[in-house]
Amino acid sequence: MTSADSHGASASVDQVDELPMRQLGQLLRALRADAGLTLAELAGAADVSIGLISQIERGQGNPSYNTLIKLAHSLGVKVGEFFGGQEPEQKAAEVVRAGSRRRLLLSEHDMVYELLTPSMNGKLGMIRAQIAAGWSNETVPYVHEGEECIIVVEGSLLVVVSGERYGLEEGDSLTYDASVPHWYANTTGRLAVLIGAMTPPSF
Repeated sequence: MTSADSHGASASVDQVDELPMRQLGQLLRALRADAGLTLAELAGAADVSIGLISQIERGQGNPSYNTLIKLAHSLGVKVGEFFGGQEPEQKAAEVVRAGSRRRLLLSEHDMVYELLTPSMNGKLGMIRAQIAAGWSNETVPYVHEGEECIIVVEGSLLVVVSGERYGLEEGDSLTYDASVPHWYANTTGRLAVLIGAMTPPSF
């Protein structure tokens, strides 16, 4: 590969990274406006700096997944609101191609949440999540309506539901009441991958 080719490849990656950040900024600004919150009010509720929220809204921020969870909780919306792409029209049946899954708008390359169902507006929601080594959301646990089932398809994962700890290895599954606090931790040095299903879709 020539130096020119290498430069072009790098620019292409940068463009791919910039697009979801711009989408996230536009979406966050709209959600904040809908909630009637100022930058300062949202920052205080989410325990996030005003400067970071301003940067995110301008498409220049670098929010972690845990920051996204905090913002969703403070805005009173589902984390699933931050999936990129347009909401499809509901049909009797619809294929989601492997290369066309909607993703959470995250800048962290080793944290990937993909929607396996067309949207979060049906009776069932399914996600595929790649959890980074060493990641945990213990400080910002999930709490949402419905029932959830996850299966670990790669690596291992610690799942804590209402204070009860469950160590899951590859092939293990866990079903739980999603309305009680629950969080994940990847305590290993390698990626973990899970498939999750929830009804209703309330992630």
